Amino acid sequence: MINKREVAVRFLSCFGGVSQRDLARRLGVHHSSIFIWMRNGAVPWKMLKYLSDTQTISWDWLIDEFGSKFSSKQPTVFDVDHSEFNDAEINERFLSLFNGMTHSDIARALEITPQAVYAWAKAVRRVSWHHLDFAVTHFNVRWDWLLDGLDPKFRDL
Repeated sequence: MINKREVAVRFLSCFGGVSQRDLARRLGVHHSSIFIWMRNGAVPWKMLKYLSDTQTISWDWLIDEFGSKFSSKQPTVFDVDHSEFNDAEINERFLSLFNGMTHSDIARALEITPQAVYAWAKAVRRVSWHHLDFAVTHFNVRWDWLLDGLDPKFRDL
């Protein structure tokens, strides 16, 4: 289970020494948003993606403090509004974990409808964070691999 408060603490720690107002200005949000993120542990995924892309922060470290803080990807610099996930690639990587299973088999294993799996396969919807977390836990894959396709695929125990 993703601990959103711990994610928020790690997210905010990456901006050490910056006031909440300055950080809000930098991220293009109202300064009260930063307070809410700290209190509720509700940093929007778009902001986490922005941090990961621009500062090369590892998803594995950011989400569950696993491994190194920094990833091996090249930083990309763009506006917060352009921090997008590639849903089709994320879904493809996720579904590849169920090697040889039909949509119905996957749906049964995840206790969801086959239509949901079909929507993932067609990239109509992104695999839910709950199910991505399931993949990390049950298949021992890395968040960095699931979200950005970075090797290695599996976590070393």
